[in-house]
Amino acid sequence: MTKSESSSVAKKRFYAEGNQLPKCCHIGCNNDVAVREWKYWSFKGECGRCINARKKGIEVEGVTNIKKKYCENIESQLGFTCLVKNKEDWKDYQESLHLDHFDGDHANNNPENLKTYCALCHSRKSKEDGDWSSHRDSRRDIG
Repeated sequence: MTKSESSSVAKKRFYAEGNQLPKCCHIGCNNDVAVREWKYWSFKGECGRCINARKKGIEVEGVTNIKKKYCENIESQLGFTCLVKNKEDWKDYQESLHLDHFDGDHANNNPENLKTYCALCHSRKSKEDGDWSSHRDSRRDIG
């Protein structure tokens, strides 16, 4: 894919190459994930319905949310300590919580592969693990 390739062209190529959008990570939801950016084939871990419901504090009947309301690194499972140490302190900062694909495969929305980390812990983990490296097997090879 060239830098000048438009999002609509990238979307057409994605499907033409036999790709499919991953399914929403939440248990009981079978919707396709929301697209962050077609140009880079970047997808969220959740579908639009689940994102909107979570942001509004609404529970979707039959769906169990995987994304936590706190950073799961509060007990230093990543080898360093999250700066926010109490689950309750996250109530006003939900938008700074990210879903991390632990194995680096952004299409693997299996709940066991997903952890909720704050932006700081997620960024540090990704940097230390080399998740940003274009040489990793799990990188998105989009041409």
